[in-house]
Amino acid sequence: MRPDTSGLFWANTMYRVYLRDVHGRVPLETKTNTTNSAVAAEAFAALVNRTDLDGQKWAAVLSYDNRQRAFHRFDRYPGQADYWRDRIDEIEWPDERPVVHGGSREGAGRPAQTTDGGPLYRKTVTLDEETITALRALGDGELSEGIRRAALLVEKMNSSSVSS
Repeated sequence: MRPDTSGLFWANTMYRVYLRDVHGRVPLETKTNTTNSAVAAEAFAALVNRTDLDGQKWAAVLSYDNRQRAFHRFDRYPGQADYWRDRIDEIEWPDERPVVHGGSREGAGRPAQTTDGGPLYRKTVTLDEETITALRALGDGELSEGIRRAALLVEKMNSSSVSS
């Protein structure tokens, strides 16, 4: 994370998309602030493709991390600088940086442990609804606990059949 000018910390970099008139005024209803590049691209395309502003001294702005990525002027024509309507696919998008606030990330938080203090490992399983219901019931409402208890039952059954 890096500090902004007010001394607070930014958790994410931000895309900003908006219309701006020749005096720098920005109508609030045109603003989109997002950390998602796809949302930013869609918002910028929607503004750039507005034909009601053609010939007027308005601009559509796309910025990332407070740096301008694209600036479309509605008083320009195809082939001129700052005309993006037919060139949106040419915008150079920065590499996405991971979100650094909250959520799971390597090394964060207390490691998960079993009730007896042993380590837990995250695995993906595919189950039908009936099996999920049965395992949740076995685990007192917890699917993972139900799977562990079912495994213990199978282990006990196998050990008793081997000794018989």
